[in-house]
Amino acid sequence: MPINTNEIKKRGRPTTVGEETKTKIVAATLDVLLELGYEKTSLDQIASQASVAKKTIYRFSSGKDELIQLALRSWTDSFKSCFEKNAASLDEFMRQLEDGLVTIGEQVLSPKAVRLFRLLQSDFPGRDELIASYQQQGIQRGRKILQLWMVKHSDLHIIREQDYEILSNLLLAMVIAEPLRELALRQTPLIPIRDRAHSAVQLLLPSFSQTIP
Repeated sequence: MPINTNEIKKRGRPTTVGEETKTKIVAATLDVLLELGYEKTSLDQIASQASVAKKTIYRFSSGKDELIQLALRSWTDSFKSCFEKNAASLDEFMRQLEDGLVTIGEQVLSPKAVRLFRLLQSDFPGRDELIASYQQQGIQRGRKILQLWMVKHSDLHIIREQDYEILSNLLLAMVIAEPLRELALRQTPLIPIRDRAHSAVQLLLPSFSQTIP
């Protein structure tokens, strides 16, 4: 449905056309990257895929590498909202944590994400740059989002204080690493993501629920 910009102005809300265009460009970047590979991905190809003028792309980025970073960052943006709410109790915290891990898993184990992971296993010009973006905007940012959410609940005395940088790494490894490996090998994961997330959270429950000194 076309956007009625007049109606938006009447209600005093800013137009979202720019954000919609950016979303289209970011999605097109990932499509072209997965279709053509890093070396052959170009702004011309991205503009064509997104059905926008090449000059429009420069409104949102300085070039291909920055667009790829935006595309990878959009994945972590998609589950960031799961870790913005404060839980009022340990039980609520555990439920939110499990749901958040499931949401992360659904994104990281999506068909496009798995295709990108497979691409990173091959040898090609620009691989090091792409891996660096994948690490920074995907893995490291996802861990940081989870870590800060847990630290916040430690500060609220919902969970016990401990090293949540390490714990966030362990949680994501338990939930994501093995299914991603299986999918990269074109196998169906043996354990559903919800069951894996639930087991990981329950395994760490004693650590979270110990009495605060």
